[in-house]
Amino acid sequence: MRPSKRLLLITCLILAAFCVQANTNDPKDDKKGEPSINGYVSDAESKKPVAGVTISIAGKGQDKREITTDASGNFKTYQLNPGEVTIILEKKGYRTYRKEGVLIKEGVTLKLTVDMEEYDDSGLFHPLLRMMDGK
Repeated sequence: MRPSKRLLLITCLILAAFCVQANTNDPKDDKKGEPSINGYVSDAESKKPVAGVTISIAGKGQDKREITTDASGNFKTYQLNPGEVTIILEKKGYRTYRKEGVLIKEGVTLKLTVDMEEYDDSGLFHPLLRMMDGK
């Protein structure tokens, strides 16, 4: 192979390697510097993870964001605007958890661990239910 063709081939290979490296995206790097909240929700009594908990995050001048815990009780959210927010966790059969005045800071990940208490509604009195029972 002639030296000029060899030099051209090496140059093309080096450029191709740089292009491939420039186009690889690491998902961890994409979220770097963005405010985020992640956490874990468990049952207060059994300490087992609670799946399907709806987490609502809202602040003044911000759109309300809702996410749900996964099967392991974990949740994550990114791209939050800095400022004060209210965080509400809800699931049928559990008491609602509400935390107001949570400060979201630029570049900071807030970690939240919540033990949700079961809610027993069997003792509730409701006139409509009483009418349905015929009493």
